[in-house]
Parts: sequence; C-alpha cells; structure tokens
Amino acid sequence: MPFTLAVLGSTGRTGRRLVEMALAEGHTVRALARDPAKLADLAHDRLTVHRGDATVPADVDALVAGSDAVVSALGGGSLADPGRARSDGVRHAAAAMARHGVARFVGVAGGGILDLPGVGLRADRPGYPEGFRRVSREHLAAWHALRDTGLTWTLACTGDIVPGPRTGAYRVLPDVMPEGGRRITIDDLADFVLRELAETRFPRRRVGVAE
Repeated sequence: MPFTLAVLGSTGRTGRRLVEMALAEGHTVRALARDPAKLADLAHDRLTVHRGDATVPADVDALVAGSDAVVSALGGGSLADPGRARSDGVRHAAAAMARHGVARFVGVAGGGILDLPGVGLRADRPGYPEGFRRVSREHLAAWHALRDTGLTWTLACTGDIVPGPRTGAYRVLPDVMPEGGRRITIDDLADFVLRELAETRFPRRRVGVAE
C-alpha cells in the first residue's frame, strides 16, 4: 500500500537512497532539505521538497502535517562534535506526529544503542571509541524521545553503512546486533526501512540490521 512519507535527512547517503527507492515503490515523498537543490535531479510528481531544517520545530511540523508516516535518516556533525540534529529532529517529529495524528515512525540509528548482555548497551562496553560513544549519545537521546511516546516506532540500528546492492539477504534481530554484524549496505538498509513501514514487524523496538 502506498504511503505519503515525511523524510528527515533526505540529502544524506541513506536518506537520498530511501527517497529514490520509496518513489520507485509508488510512495509519495515529502522531503525536508536545507538545500533543496541537492534533490533537484530526483524531480518527480510524487516528490515534494520542503526547504527547512530538522532542528526547527515549525519546519518539521509543516513536513509531518498530511503525511502517513515519518522516516528519519538524520546524521550530520562529526565524531568530535556530532551536534544535535539527530535527537532534535526526532524529538520535533514525535511532537508533530502527536499533533497531527501520525503514528508510524521508522528511523536509522547507530548500533551502539543496542543491548549487549552483561554490559548494558554496546556503547557502554570498555574500549568503545570515544568518538562513536559521543554519536551514540545522540542516537540514545533520539531513542528516548520515541520510547516515551505512544507512537509505533522502529529504529534500524547498524554498524558501518557502506555502498552496495539491494540483496534482501541481511539479518535482523530485535534489541541486539546479529552475531558478527559489522556493516550493512545503503540499499539493504533502505530495503529494511521500507519493508518495516509496510509490514510493522518490530513495533516499538530497536532492531540490529547487518549483512
């Protein structure tokens, strides 16, 4: 069934591919972009690009209004300073979804917020690189912004996201990373997000996604 999707992080590697694949599958896409020109080559009668910033509540609210579901592939910043675009964008999206009666959210997050038995979260383990730990704190804040709502959310949690084809042969596990899971291709990650939107297999769960 086609959806009208509000997409945050639409100009990044994963977000852009999500937009392309969603359009190919017949969905209508409302994409938020600080620079709409970055999506000009994807011009389509089912694509509307809204100029705005995920850290601005009014911009996110305008994007979410009239949508069936929200997809987030927010990133940005660096290991030294990851910024707050991920957590602020998700927080603003959750508030807008509550206002406009939109229940379904699927987002991309880091594998550091998955459980690690005997430790807590993967990002809590000794020796976890400090730069990745800072990014994980952003993903953790985004998860918490969803966890305490009544939304039907799912977070696809990954290791490295790398170029590669859509195979559909990846592994998924709720709350933990599949054994030895270190990476996922952009296309397979987008495949998981779109399939999860259609099937809602993991409501209100973090999901480890890996080759």
